[in-house]
Order: sequence, then structure tokens, then C-alpha cells
Amino acid sequence: MALTIRNERFYLDCDPELLVSGSVHYWRLDRFRWSMILDRVREMGFGTICTYVPWGVHETAPGEFDFGEINPDYNLDAFLTLCEEKDMHVLLRPGPHVNSEITYFGFPKRIVHDPEIQSVTADGTPVIFPSPPRMFPVPSYASEKFYLEVGIYFDRVAPIIREHLHPEGCIIAVQADNELSFFLRTQPYDHDYSAGALRLYRRILIEKYRDIGRLNELYGTNYGSFDEVPPPRDFGARSMSDLPYYLDWIEYKEYYLQYGLKRIAWMLRERGVDTFIYHNLPGMCAKPPYNHVRMEKIVDTVGFDLYYYKEEYHKVKRCIQYLNGTSRVAFAAEFASGFVALPIPAKPIMFDDIRFTTHAALMHGISGINFYMLVERERWVGSPVNRFGGVRKERFEFYQRLNRLLERMNYQELSRKCEGILLINRDCARLELASSLLTPIPILGGITPEYYVSEDDLGFDDIIQLEYGRQWDALYYGFGAAKYAVAIGDTELPEEALDEYRMVVLPTFDFMSRGVQEKLLSYVRNGGCLVMGPRIPVFDETMNRCDILGRYLPKPQKKVDLVTVDGMDGMDRRDEMDSIELRDAGLFDIGSADADPVLTDNGNTLIYRQSVGSGSIIHFGFLFPKAIDGLSGITRIIDRIASTAGLIRQIPCTDPQIDVTIHRADEKEILFVANTGPAGKEVDIGRTGLDLDDPENEAVLGPMITVPAYTVRILEVCQR
Repeated sequence: MALTIRNERFYLDCDPELLVSGSVHYWRLDRFRWSMILDRVREMGFGTICTYVPWGVHETAPGEFDFGEINPDYNLDAFLTLCEEKDMHVLLRPGPHVNSEITYFGFPKRIVHDPEIQSVTADGTPVIFPSPPRMFPVPSYASEKFYLEVGIYFDRVAPIIREHLHPEGCIIAVQADNELSFFLRTQPYDHDYSAGALRLYRRILIEKYRDIGRLNELYGTNYGSFDEVPPPRDFGARSMSDLPYYLDWIEYKEYYLQYGLKRIAWMLRERGVDTFIYHNLPGMCAKPPYNHVRMEKIVDTVGFDLYYYKEEYHKVKRCIQYLNGTSRVAFAAEFASGFVALPIPAKPIMFDDIRFTTHAALMHGISGINFYMLVERERWVGSPVNRFGGVRKERFEFYQRLNRLLERMNYQELSRKCEGILLINRDCARLELASSLLTPIPILGGITPEYYVSEDDLGFDDIIQLEYGRQWDALYYGFGAAKYAVAIGDTELPEEALDEYRMVVLPTFDFMSRGVQEKLLSYVRNGGCLVMGPRIPVFDETMNRCDILGRYLPKPQKKVDLVTVDGMDGMDRRDEMDSIELRDAGLFDIGSADADPVLTDNGNTLIYRQSVGSGSIIHFGFLFPKAIDGLSGITRIIDRIASTAGLIRQIPCTDPQIDVTIHRADEKEILFVANTGPAGKEVDIGRTGLDLDDPENEAVLGPMITVPAYTVRILEVCQR
């Protein structure tokens, strides 16, 4: 295998490689223009291209295909041979699902209209994807007939792929399927309820419980066999004891996607496609039903597709930070270069958006990026090269400058070290999805999440499905505004991954899986600092008593509805008059405990640090306000927590609209400073440096620099 991953970087033939590519769809272009178009791609500085191989385009009848025998534009073998002649590498994406704005997402029409293959809703009807230009029923990834049909297609395309695998050929990686995400219909009780899917559901129950008696004891039921267990078709929990049934369903939704990916990757490998295999997910798919860690046990890496506006900087940041904290390598399998030209209710992604978000991806440590699309085609506009080989000068020159900048920085040798990691609490995220009322496609349209809420909060101290996201956001924005280097991860990560960080942070509530509690305790005992709150877990995932962490922590003396903190000793005097309101706050007496106060108010301890083994736990016992409502106060509290954990601020500035990262290689230090707001800013970076975007200007900048609106400044720091 020529393409590999080591130390969170791509390597090609044992050399570090920043995997920068762009999409060129051969079957959408006139064959006589292929050579000229690839030359244009080369002129921009790209040595790698990416293309789909659409099943539905190449199939002429069941089991019959046209790979250039009828239409010369469909000659995949000839296109790959041309790439080899031009010494270009290829990322190949043979599906079976490709989307690519094709009718039926690249499936043959007969496949999506076959009742034996269709996914089924909770009401027993086919699942329809409302995609222009034509809605269509989506296939079930639990259907055996579906995989039989895929196998016939793979039998035809795999020999072509094998002939062109690196090192003899141009193909350095193959993608197994595309955007496995229930076709974006992720509401948990929407689909799939087909016969094959229900067999898969019961299969995971058998694997988990082995004996129906164990399931009955936990669920409070009296089923005679696993075949009798009905799938939930809506959220009906009234108390915490009801939750395991619904949380198992969410775990199954994760398993369903893993199963589909495993089947397709295995089918490719079985046919001799022995190369680097990857997958992609649509956007920030970090919570259930996605499970990045488990999916990367199936393929070499799983990347994200990023299509964001300049105002959505934090979505780009979260995606790249999550990949850096969770994946083997941070890869953007699709990154906007132009915009889909379909009648959908969304504004186009403009060049200003592309320029800013591209630099933001570099800023946060992307290791591979595929620009979709470098070459325009039907249903797509705004690419730097049009389908006739002409160029759009401004965009074309942008990618030329970008590739020169990456070479000048020697970007693939740079690394960004984060001192802390903010974890997604998968237990809380599963409850969040289980109680979701969104339907059917929450990933589209900027829909605000809504959740089922019972009168007694299911017996917990808080409405976890409402508060979890708010607390996670407060921590995320707080660490960013306070300028600490914190990655994003997942409680699914193994302990050895957590041991790389000085500090691990996550929102915690009344319940947490036993295995996660044990892992976090071991991390602390080995010298780590765990930051948790607002609550101490006292139940495990089965809702049985489990206080693995709690036995080391003092309990609150009392709880008050609201605490207003007006000022904090040692903080920036400019912020001292700002106050912050903390809700449902526990007040702690740590006089008799082996603990130190971190934040007090009127003699009451609100945050404390408890020594455990060689490490410590910092516990905050209150609910932060929404980050958007009180970021200044949140930042001051986060600063107190981070400094107590031993972290070092990256720059003096604490403006929440300014973000910063530092990358290093040997003696070189590169500083990225982003202005995420609509007005220019003067920023104190606490050092001086040379502007890498302007290689002709050797003037030294700093420590105060000007950063225009929606701009990333890149400086090589002057060494003292």
C-alpha cells in the first residue's frame, strides 16, 4: 500500500504528503478535452485529482455496462491512463452511492424502485429523499439483494481499478461508498424498518445481551426470544429506567452505518482492490448516529465534506478539530470550490467564503483536502476551470497562490500540538438523539433542534437532552475565546489517545457508561487533569448505580437556582465589572477534602480541584449560560480552569471573534490568526513575525497586527 498514515499525516511512498486534490468528473466532460483540462489542473499546482465512477451512468441494462464501448466519454480506463501519462495521482470513488447531484444519486433507476431493496419508514412506506431534480426512494443498507446488485457492478469496475493501482498506476486511494448517513434522514425513528434492518437490529441485541433473560431484566419485559423485541418507533421514555431500550436503538443506528461501510469495503477488497480505502461523512457528523472511532476500525480513514459560508467559521473549525482529535488523519474529502446549481433554498457559496474557509481549514491542521469541484460541469457553478477548459482568473490564481504558499511553508512538515481535548459525551449525545423530535432531515436547512421533555426530567437533576449541547458549546467557545489550544474528541477514544493531553474536558450529567468512567479515572490516576461538570455521574448506561468517579469527589452542600459572579481575582481588570449568572449551582464545602478551591463567591466554592492518584479532577457544579448570551464571563471562568490545569494561553488577545493556532516544525513556528467577524480588528499577538501571504514584503509585523474581516493572517514567528 503506497498511501499510508503515520503520526496523523499522509505518507506517499514513505514521504510525508499533504494530500491536496480536486474533483474532475471524466464522464461529464468531452473526452477530447480531458488532456487540456488536466493541464489546467496542473497549472494550478495540483498533482492529484478525484473522480466518482457512477454506477447508474455506466449501467446500460441489468448486468451490462458501458465503459467507453458506446460513449467514449465513459472510458474510465482511458481517463486513468491519461492521468498516468501526465504523472497525476487519482482518488477514485466507485460508490455504489455517489450523490454528485445526479438523479437517483448515481444508483440505477431500477435499484431504487425495487421494493426488496428499499428502506422502509416506521409506517411501512418507502423512504423518499426529496432531492432535486427528482425525488426517489432510497436503498436499505441491510438488504441482501442490494449487496448482490452492488457485487455485479463491482465485478465489472474492479478489474479496471486493479489495473491502475499505485505504484504501477495512478490510483492511490479508493473511497468505499459515499456519505453513509441514512441519506441525511437521521431522525432516529424515521427509518430503516425493512425486514433486513430489523434482522440487523436483533443481531446487535443478541451480540450485546447473549441471553434474552438479561435483556428482559434490564428492559422490564417478558419476551420469549430476541425476535419478539419490537423496535422503538417513537420516543416514549417516562423515567430513566425506560432509557436503555431507546439508547440501544441509537447504538444500533450507529451499528447500521458501520455494517454498510464494512460490507462495501470488504466487497472491494475481496475483488482485489488492495489499496488505501477511505470514507466520507457530510459535514460535522460527530454525534450519533455517526461513530467515527468505530468506522475507522473498518477503513483507513473517515473524512468530512465541508461546504460552509464565511460566517460559519466555527463549523469548519469544529470539523477539523474533531478530525485531529479523533481520526487517524484530518481529511476533508470534499471542500467547497464552487456551488451546486440546483433549485434548493440556499444561498450560493461565494469566492469570499471559499477563500476564508480554505485558510481556516489550513489553520486548524488539515492533512488532506479535496476541492469539489475544480472543474465545472452540469449542476455546478463557480469552479476555477469550466467544462470547456477555460479559466476563471480570480479563482484560478487563488489556487495557484494557495499551492505555492503550502510549498513555501512546507506545510506537510508542520504539526499543531493541543494541550487539551474537549470530548463529545457519547452517552449524552445518544440520549439527545433518542429524544429528538426533528424529522426528517435535520442536517439541512439550519433547523433548531427540539427534544422530548418529560414532566419530571426522566428523574435526572437536569433536562440532559436540552442542557448537554448548551454546556458543550459554552466549553467550546470559552476555550477558544480564552485562546487555549484544545482539540475535539469523543468518549469513544481509547485511553492511550487521551493520555496525549494534559487536560481532558467534557460535560457530565447524572449518568455515564461504566467503561467511560473507568477510562477517565485511569487517565486521571496516570497524571491527567479531568475537567467535568455540572454533575457527578451516579448511574451507568443501564441506569444502575455507578459512582466510579463520584466516590472521589465531595458532594454539594446545597444547590441554588442562580449565582451571580461579579469579578474574579487575577483576571483581566477590563473584565472585572462584567458579571455572569450561573444556574442550578452546587455549593461545595471542601474543608475536609483533599481539594483546592478554583472559583469561590461569597465564601462558597463553585469550582474545586480534587487530587486523585498522580492527577486531578476539576469539577464545576453549575450550568453555564448559553455561550451567545454571556461569553465574556464564560471566558473568564474557562481561563481560571485552564490555568489551574497548567495550560498556557497562546496570545494575549481574548476577543472572542479572534481565533489563533500555532504550528511548529523543528525551529520554525507558524502563527495563524483569524478574524471571524464582519469588522477589521487590531490584535495583540504577543510576538513578531513575517507575513507569509506576502513573500515580497520582508517587514516584521507585530506585536499588534491588523486583521481584516473574515481573514486569516499567516505569520512565520521571528525567533528571539
